[in-house]
This record gives sequence, structure tokens and C-alpha cells, in this order.
Amino acid sequence: MTAALGVLVGLPAAVGVVLLVSGRRADAIAAPCAVAALGLALVAAVVAAVTRPSASVPMLPGIPAGLAVDGLSSAAVITVTAVAAVVVLFASAELGVEEARGRFFGLLLLFAAAMLVTVTATDLFALLLAWEAMGALSYALIGYWWRDAHRVRSATLAFVTTRAADLGLYLAAGAALAGSVGALQLSGLSSLEGGWRDAAVAGVVVAALGKSAQLPFSFWLSHAMAGPVPVSALLHSATMVAAGGYLLVRIEPAIAATVWAGPILAWIGVATALLLGAVAFHQSDLKQLLAASTCSQMGFIVLAAGVGSVS
Repeated sequence: MTAALGVLVGLPAAVGVVLLVSGRRADAIAAPCAVAALGLALVAAVVAAVTRPSASVPMLPGIPAGLAVDGLSSAAVITVTAVAAVVVLFASAELGVEEARGRFFGLLLLFAAAMLVTVTATDLFALLLAWEAMGALSYALIGYWWRDAHRVRSATLAFVTTRAADLGLYLAAGAALAGSVGALQLSGLSSLEGGWRDAAVAGVVVAALGKSAQLPFSFWLSHAMAGPVPVSALLHSATMVAAGGYLLVRIEPAIAATVWAGPILAWIGVATALLLGAVAFHQSDLKQLLAASTCSQMGFIVLAAGVGSVS
């Protein structure tokens, strides 16, 4: 049932592109189109979770880009599409009619599609494409009200911080290529030779900690709250902030094959859970409270990945 995988990823992406290209001309129909696209994607997610499809397309010589739904990603695709659908439904009533709704819902749909590729990617090539697209789209969403200088500054800070951490994925891809892992497969990282394996795992760990707003990168999520409420909900509920923790669980065999990655992740997860939990207690703004508590809760996922508690 590869058609389900195509609908799951392709439909939100296609509708998002159409809305973005149409601009203000699509404002009147943007919300219904976005809700319908994610509703159908949710149906496709359920079908994919049951049938477990996979697909691969050639990208570079000898390096295909692959997507697959397995036991881990079957839970993720349903969660991502369900939460995104609820957020878009809320945004359709919350966002004023005078706003650029075509641009807003187009960006939301493309962001959801990028996250769906992230959780179904089977190799570093597809993961990198989606990972970077997600970062760029988060910048546009956080800075959606671009006439407000402080919102643009907050979007820039979040973008630069996560992009700096994302350089780790390029290190991981380079190490995987140098170590001759087959087609950059995530499942093959654990079989790399010692030095290349350590470099690849180190790169993924840095990128994951940045995306999931763990120490020392936690501050970016607080600034990301400058965006519209639906953007804040989507970024830290089931998508961008969860992506780093998800990736760590995905490569747990490679983490277990090193002698240092697990303990480091465990201690960073504990420190983030405790420190950001304390920060959350001292917040009077609800969005800032949610940002800090989200970092804290993600710390438990990072801790679990570090000690091998994948289930």
C-alpha cells in the first residue's frame, strides 16, 4: 500500500505549495483545504500504520532516498497528522480573516509534510532534506507577523540556533559515507567502524539535542513562542521539538554501540528535565510555561534513549 504513503506525505505538501503560490487569492479557501488535506492524511496514516508500506527513489548515484512505516514510525505518523489536523482546525477559527491565510496554512501544511518525511525517513539523505525544510519553515512560521521586529528577531534566533546544531547531521552523513555504510541507512550506523561510528553518532546527537531544545540549546524554544498560537502548538506538541527525541530512539542501536553516547544523553536529559522543570514553575506567561515544561518532558525521552529504554 505505497499509495497510502504517497497520500500521507504528498497530499499536505501539494496542497501547501498550491496555497503558497496562490497567496492572498486563496485566503477564502485556505482553511477548508488545509483541514481536508490533513483529514485525508490522517486516514492515510492509519492505513499506513496497518499496512507498513515503504518506498525508495534514486537521488544520487548509488544513494536512494527511502521512506517506510514500521513499528516506531506507525505511532509517529498517526500522532503527527492527528495533532496537525487539530491545530489547523483551531487555526481556521483563531486566525483573523484579514490575515494572509493562504500563506499561513500553506506553511503549516508544508511543515507537517516535512515532519512526516522526517519520521518515515530510512536514510540520512531523506532525513536531511526534511530536517532542513522543517527548520526553514519554522523560521517562516515563527516570523509570520514579519512587520513586528521582535517576532522576526525571535524567529532568527530560533533558526540560527537549530541550524547550528543541525550541522551535526552533515557530520553524520559525511562519516557514514566515509565509513561506507550502505546508502546512508540509519539502520547501518551501528555497523560503521569505530571512529566513523562515533563521529556519526556524535553528529546525530548534537542535531537531535538542538531540535528537541535540550541543554545547552533550550533557550530557542522560549523565543519560538513569539509566533502565532497555532505555530507554538504545532512546533512543541508533536512535531519539531519531538523530532530530536524521536531520532535518538530511531538510532538507539548505534547509540548502544558506543561507550559514551548513552551516558551523555542520560545526563543531559536529566539535567534538562530538572532545570527546565524549575524554570516552568517560575513562569507567569502560559506559553512560556508550556515551552519550559516541553523542554523538561523531552528530557525524559532523551534520558530513555540514553539508557536504551526504547519501548
